[in-house]
Amino acid sequence: MDFPSSLQNQQIGIKSKFSPHFGFLLLFAISVSLNFYFLFFHGKNSVETVKAIPQEEVSLEIAKAIPQEEVSLKVAKAIPEEEGSFNLVESKVEGLNSEKNIFLDKTVPPTTKIQQVSFSISDDKKIGDTVVQSLEFKVRNSLNFTVCKIISRKEGCAALSAHLGRLMSWFFDINRSIRNGDAMKVIYQAQDGPEQFKILNLSYKSQRFGKTFVANFFDGLGQPGYFDLDGNEIARRIEESQSPMRTYTAITSLPGDFRKGLGGHSGTDFKAPVGTPVYSGFKGKVTRVNWNVRANGYCVEIDHPQKGIKTLYLHLSKVLVKPGQTIKGGQKIAESGNTGRTFAPHLHYEIQHRKNRDRIYNPFKSKHHKHYARKITVDRLEQFKKTVKVYNSLLKQS
Repeated sequence: MDFPSSLQNQQIGIKSKFSPHFGFLLLFAISVSLNFYFLFFHGKNSVETVKAIPQEEVSLEIAKAIPQEEVSLKVAKAIPEEEGSFNLVESKVEGLNSEKNIFLDKTVPPTTKIQQVSFSISDDKKIGDTVVQSLEFKVRNSLNFTVCKIISRKEGCAALSAHLGRLMSWFFDINRSIRNGDAMKVIYQAQDGPEQFKILNLSYKSQRFGKTFVANFFDGLGQPGYFDLDGNEIARRIEESQSPMRTYTAITSLPGDFRKGLGGHSGTDFKAPVGTPVYSGFKGKVTRVNWNVRANGYCVEIDHPQKGIKTLYLHLSKVLVKPGQTIKGGQKIAESGNTGRTFAPHLHYEIQHRKNRDRIYNPFKSKHHKHYARKITVDRLEQFKKTVKVYNSLLKQS
């Protein structure tokens, strides 16, 4: 291959010697130098600057960096357990726009309003040989909330408030009619067993209705019950010809009563000794017996086409009918018991829509049963007045 003899008049480009690796190393060296500079020469000043920021502003900036759900969680953790549940119910967290609502230490923020529960609870007293207690308070937030601020859950506040609510439900709709500041006085007796309490006297001063509702327990008419000051029974009773039980101790649950983990109760519970006769209120045909025995115990279901309903009878000790059998109104079909998932002898009586079993009827409010209320008889009136006088005396002592 021939090479030119001379380089004259030839244009030769100069090749670049710059490498990208060199540029990366240069940038890395500059970065390290700057970090070294700020660390040793400005570190002290930075710490002093942070110290100079007011603590509330620091908390605000920290809170802004945390999602709102986490802030709510930290607020709850910052309050002691008993106090925390109270404050979270009574207080409203407005969000992250206001510095006053950011609260990450153990101090209650000045804008939080805590409503104290006003109450008094007496020492043990006696009616004859029976030890009783009295309680007086003003409602705050809800009946259950108020009672559980006075009596702990371990002591049975949920059960006591359930008893009170069930008794008051004969007066009015407690979900719509209770108001903050309504005043209540109660005399009650602690009992062994699942019911835990028996209410002896209840006085409820309602702001909505502008009157005081009173219920006095009286056991002088064969079957015990609750009566007002005029001697009229508070609870309604089903006419004997249509009633599933003609004798019972008390009604311990109504449709809609809350049951932990199970939602609303679907029937009416008649407390009665094992072996108490159970009757069908209407004519019909037995559709099935003893299904789901583990939960229902011995049980009966009767279809009443003319009424458009089905009736169910659970926790029986003995079943006296068979599937397909035609039943007359008022016919004895079983005996009450304590079988299945139950803690005390009683009859669970349930009325369902014939084609929709989720549609439940209250036997004391529906058109399907006729009702009545007892009144203190003349021969028992003096005894009733003495009982009421004892209750009033205990309340004055508390």
